[in-house]
Amino acid sequence: MTVTAPPAPAAPSVRSVRQWAIAVAQSLVCTALGFLFFLINFGMLLEEFSDNPPEGLLGMYGVDALVGVVATLAIGPLRFVPPGRWHSAAHLLVATAAGISGWAWVAAAIGMYRLGVRRRLVLDVVAVLLVSGMSLATMVLDTRIRGTDPGMLELTTMGIIVVLALVPLLLGHVVGTRTELLASLREHAASADREREAAQLARDAAEREAAALVRERDADDARVRAEERSALARDMHDSISHHLATIAMHAGAMSYRDDLPVAELRRSAGTVRDAAQQANRELRIVLMTLRTTGGDTPLATVPTLTDIVERCRKEGQDVELSWVGLAPEDLEGADRSTVVTLARILTEITTNAAKHAPGAPLAITLSRADHTVHLHASNPLPASALHASTSTGHGLLGVQERARLLGGDAEHRVHEDSFEVEAWMPW
Repeated sequence: MTVTAPPAPAAPSVRSVRQWAIAVAQSLVCTALGFLFFLINFGMLLEEFSDNPPEGLLGMYGVDALVGVVATLAIGPLRFVPPGRWHSAAHLLVATAAGISGWAWVAAAIGMYRLGVRRRLVLDVVAVLLVSGMSLATMVLDTRIRGTDPGMLELTTMGIIVVLALVPLLLGHVVGTRTELLASLREHAASADREREAAQLARDAAEREAAALVRERDADDARVRAEERSALARDMHDSISHHLATIAMHAGAMSYRDDLPVAELRRSAGTVRDAAQQANRELRIVLMTLRTTGGDTPLATVPTLTDIVERCRKEGQDVELSWVGLAPEDLEGADRSTVVTLARILTEITTNAAKHAPGAPLAITLSRADHTVHLHASNPLPASALHASTSTGHGLLGVQERARLLGGDAEHRVHEDSFEVEAWMPW
């Protein structure tokens, strides 16, 4: 992790009238306070030497006044200098003036504060060394002019100057740390807002994707149901054609033969009636579907349930078909739409088992209860999910659609160790 130095506070805009007013006010206040300190110190000097101080001390106080005026007048406009090399150099000079001029103490304190705000250890050490070094040099010169040796008072004064220099420096450190902390908190808050916005955008995108998947799945389901309706319509078309041909043949015989006995006429009329009723039932189913394309196996060649099971066994699939309350012969006289639907469902179930549970035994039971026929199929689940093929579920959806079109229904269940499919429809 790379640690970067804290950003330096930006300089106030020099085009702001308010900032210029503050700068001028700082300079004037510092000048006034510095002049007050100078008068106090100079008055103490005159009192000490009975209004006749040495010329050397008067010269030092002249330098004091000159340096103090320059420092106090410059401290205000220096606030417009952007943080950098020139900013540091200018404020170090102002801070160093505190070791020469009592007039410059207030301006030097502001300079030390601004250096502390930048929170640079090197600047802090250099500032303290310059102030203490210049104070020591001034004290040594003062004692030589007076003709005395530095005593405890002078050393104490120098220590006080160093402490007074550290106070604004540390205060600047505190303010700089607080400014950086507030900036970091604002940045974290802005970053959190951006993350929340990004998360919301991601959630919206996920919701749109999920909605698109739902629409796609619904479209696939609708397509599968439409295909099953179309396939059933083709199957029923062949069956209805057979019934209509039977009706036409017997009706034609009755219309051209006037020598038929009454019993033969009744038998032919009954055949026409039965064929018409059967065709009418299957026509209701056909009207619920749409015929689209050819190519499906014609109804006349649809294999029986026994044929389907035998074919699966020849292909190596372990299939067992049980009959309960129903025999294979009963399907020959049943509604052809029911027989075809059972054949289509059985084909789908055996194909599904061979695909998803290869080698597993498949137990199928066809039973009849009152006016309903049930088809139940069960096979063990594969030992490992790695052997299971990916499925769209369209085959089972087609099974359910075919059963529903005849007034029944279908469902599938997944247990811990087996998979079951059950379909039922009117008999």
